[in-house]
Amino acid sequence: MLLYTKQVHAGQVESAVSEVFSSLFSDPRLAVAAAAAAIGVVFGILSESSQLCLFGGLREARDGKPSRLAAYFIAVLASLAATQGLIALTDVDLSTSVYLAVASAIPGMILGGLIFGFGAALTRGCAGRLTVLAASGNLRALTVIIVLGLAAYATMRGILAPLRLPVEAIAKPAAAMPDMITAAGMGSSARLVLTFGALALAFGLFRFAGAFRTFASLAVGGLVAAGWAASAILGDDGLEKLQPWTATFVAPLANSLQYLMTFTGAKIDFGVAFVGGVLIGALVSSVVAGRFRLHSFESPRQTLRYLLGAIMMGFGGVLALGCTTGQGFAGVSVLAPASFAAIASIAVGMWAGLLYDARKTAFTEPIPASPHQAPAE
Repeated sequence: MLLYTKQVHAGQVESAVSEVFSSLFSDPRLAVAAAAAAIGVVFGILSESSQLCLFGGLREARDGKPSRLAAYFIAVLASLAATQGLIALTDVDLSTSVYLAVASAIPGMILGGLIFGFGAALTRGCAGRLTVLAASGNLRALTVIIVLGLAAYATMRGILAPLRLPVEAIAKPAAAMPDMITAAGMGSSARLVLTFGALALAFGLFRFAGAFRTFASLAVGGLVAAGWAASAILGDDGLEKLQPWTATFVAPLANSLQYLMTFTGAKIDFGVAFVGGVLIGALVSSVVAGRFRLHSFESPRQTLRYLLGAIMMGFGGVLALGCTTGQGFAGVSVLAPASFAAIASIAVGMWAGLLYDARKTAFTEPIPASPHQAPAE
């Protein structure tokens, strides 16, 4: 009875929120985009100020500093907890999200994750972190996200698509896999147990992440669930039902470039608005805190390294169906089985890149002492 009451109340809240946005935006796409932009602004502020990045966390953990890695895992757990709570207590249906509705071949996603992870090591940052740094004055990061977006678009619909298709066909299942709780035949009670368990684990990492990074990561997890809710509720006006989306960067960066080039004939979506919001939020945060600084490439060799890494991230990110945000936060939050394989392979690729960087090779460069000299710092 208590669970039913909570669901009824949550349904009333959904209706109220939907009515408010519908009165402001007659087109559900615009309502979703407005919510995505607002979520992106807050995400950008939190990400810039807390330096949220899996690659940066792995590199610092290797040197005995676990704070950023712990913060990333807190964000993963918070995303999982908030999203599963949302599904358990409301009528929000995320089964049509790209992580659950697409029949993805796990071997291709693992390969894509490895490629993306190694590319991130070459560019010294995750796609999300580089987007934040691009708004903070880092021209190397700006170059990377533009090339990453171009490579991702070429992989989805352009010249690199013929390389993608055979890989995706390897061991591709006949149908998409449901989320892990649905597959196990369990329901809302199991989701609530998982919600509280994930939150307990997240708070258990507090002593490693520190107070501010714990707060920022918990808030990021809430934003992931807010993205799901906004796109699912506002995107359904009874006539048209948009696919639910939340925070991710690879495909949105590609679509953002297309949107900028075809603005007069294009329709904005959640991902494009989210990226725009992140850029605005990160810019505001870096300027207010005095962290905005212009940086550029220092040598042709460094430029080549970052360009290669960006292409790898674009191609690999499409194969993996996301990045450390898209798969690590969004995919894991809906318990998509393939997302766990994808984010694990991304982490392995990043670690391989760190090992590669430790050797003297044609693309290796020393890590500067100043925290403002490397995008992932």
